[in-house]
Amino acid sequence: MDDQIGKLILRKLRQIFIWPLEATIVFIMYFAARLLPVSAASWIIGAFVRLLGPLTPWHTRARRNLIAAMPDLDGADQNDVLRAMWWNIGRVIGEYPHIATLSRKGRVEFVGRENLQGLKSGGFLIGAHIGNWEIGPYAAITVSKPVAAIYRPLNNPLLRGLLERRQAAYRGDIYRKGREAALGMVSALKKGQFMCLLVDQKLREGMVVPFFGRDATTSISYIKLAIRKKVPVMYMHTERLTGCRFRVTISPPIPLPNDDDDASIKKLATEINGTLEKWIRQRPEQWFWPHRRWGKDI
Repeated sequence: MDDQIGKLILRKLRQIFIWPLEATIVFIMYFAARLLPVSAASWIIGAFVRLLGPLTPWHTRARRNLIAAMPDLDGADQNDVLRAMWWNIGRVIGEYPHIATLSRKGRVEFVGRENLQGLKSGGFLIGAHIGNWEIGPYAAITVSKPVAAIYRPLNNPLLRGLLERRQAAYRGDIYRKGREAALGMVSALKKGQFMCLLVDQKLREGMVVPFFGRDATTSISYIKLAIRKKVPVMYMHTERLTGCRFRVTISPPIPLPNDDDDASIKKLATEINGTLEKWIRQRPEQWFWPHRRWGKDI
């Protein structure tokens, strides 16, 4: 009982003091970045987060994840990756207010958009939190393919307006993670939309699939739906090249199994995780290492 009361008090204190403080800092960064040219916003916020990130508890978690996934890196290499990771995360934040204009300014190289142009149906574009992951859907948008997305509600409700801005930028539907998302995927496919999914996050539900050699709960609902609805699943690989310049690569449709039995689904999900792992090994500094991909055991 005492533990429950203590947790309730801490939760209320967080709502009263921490949430407003977090929201104030984020909105100051957002509006400052919005007033600046994209290159300046990206660089300044990137430099700030590179200084701040190592002082937070997320830095320790990121290091644990990095060691678990890539134990061959020595201490100096780990430090290099983590410093560059915070730099990239800060740049993503700085670029967020300008996300809709980056492709129009010629800062994004799109590869493989022809794989989308000939499709008559909707489908799934799957990627990971690499580079600036918010840019990926524009590969479809720039060839007049409507998109939809799934979001995880932010812990701080005072920041929900940022998600509404994301929806407005994509000009497509956005669905809350959970039951709403499951129904939303079906609805999006009926409308001929491309559901853009970042499939490198830990889920409470899903199938346990290896990722960097460790069991990780992995999303499979989109695979099952793609098989049943006979729509394509395609990779959406976003990379930061230099500064505020990016490349988004859309793959040809991934071969899907004929049946959605567990063995077939796990085989494909393992292949997909392997592809994401390959991307991350190529540019580990561009992945979001603080996420609890393998749970709290690491």
